[in-house]
Amino acid sequence: MPITVCTKHSKKSLIELYKELGEYDKNPVWKIRSTAMIELINLINENFENTQIWGLTSHDRLVLLTENNWESNWFVIINNIGNHEYYFEYLIPEYKSPWRNGTVKGVAQSLNEAKKYLAIAMNETEGWKGNAELEKLLETTK
Repeated sequence: MPITVCTKHSKKSLIELYKELGEYDKNPVWKIRSTAMIELINLINENFENTQIWGLTSHDRLVLLTENNWESNWFVIINNIGNHEYYFEYLIPEYKSPWRNGTVKGVAQSLNEAKKYLAIAMNETEGWKGNAELEKLLETTK
């Protein structure tokens, strides 16, 4: 099941939103960011065929949610700034966090490494706890 944009966020798909980003202006960085984020969305779709993942964009970042509610807790945020790196941030579960809304950040140097970071981030947030596709992804990215 493809990652689905929150219904109150946009009527366009996430891929459509990132395609628009690529056409923002003539600076090539926008096209690079657009392409990188579309590749990441395709990676998510390929690895989570049966899992409902909701998403939205915030300042060009991809925000992953577990429900169709743009006001709900976010779990993972992914960004690309116009290079081949993916910037990840995930929310630490409250009972593990040293303070309210604690997060972990990291930078994946490639799409392949981003696949591993995605698996780790989704697992550590516990938003998709017990998900078989996530467990499979974790095993294949060790």
